[in-house]
Amino acid sequence: MPLILKKRLITALLLLFFTAAGCGTQSNTGLPQPHKTVSSEAVSPIDFIENRLEGLETAKKERKPALLFFAIPNNAGSQKMLETAFGDAEVRQLAKSFICIRIDGIQDSAYCETLGVRGFPTVVLANSNGSEIQRLTGRQSPDQLAVQMHVVLQTVAMRSGGTVL
Repeated sequence: MPLILKKRLITALLLLFFTAAGCGTQSNTGLPQPHKTVSSEAVSPIDFIENRLEGLETAKKERKPALLFFAIPNNAGSQKMLETAFGDAEVRQLAKSFICIRIDGIQDSAYCETLGVRGFPTVVLANSNGSEIQRLTGRQSPDQLAVQMHVVLQTVAMRSGGTVL
């Protein structure tokens, strides 16, 4: 194989790797959006709590597991997941058993760093105390997300002595 083709192949593989790992996905083309208590965007039929602390406190108070959706504005993967996975009927139904919190990866970058969130979108499923049970990195299909949501609900029910759904 000629040297120029080897270099192009290596460059293409590195580009693919860094894109899949979430590097370069932050888009600073828009201004940061203000924090709202509950999202009213038409993109996602799920009402996400936009304030992380309020969401985690609500999960604790209501004794419900938390679904933390780490996304960044103007990121194609984050937007597509909002439209597809969170738009799915089964996922919407399962989301009623969670406190759903959307975390802006730019505005809350310190929290992302604390949890080791390096790529977007990322979903962290946690118990009502905020302890991580499952992490999903990258865009998930509705089926992938629904399966993991079921697993977390079963795990939480078993740990609390409740009924496994």
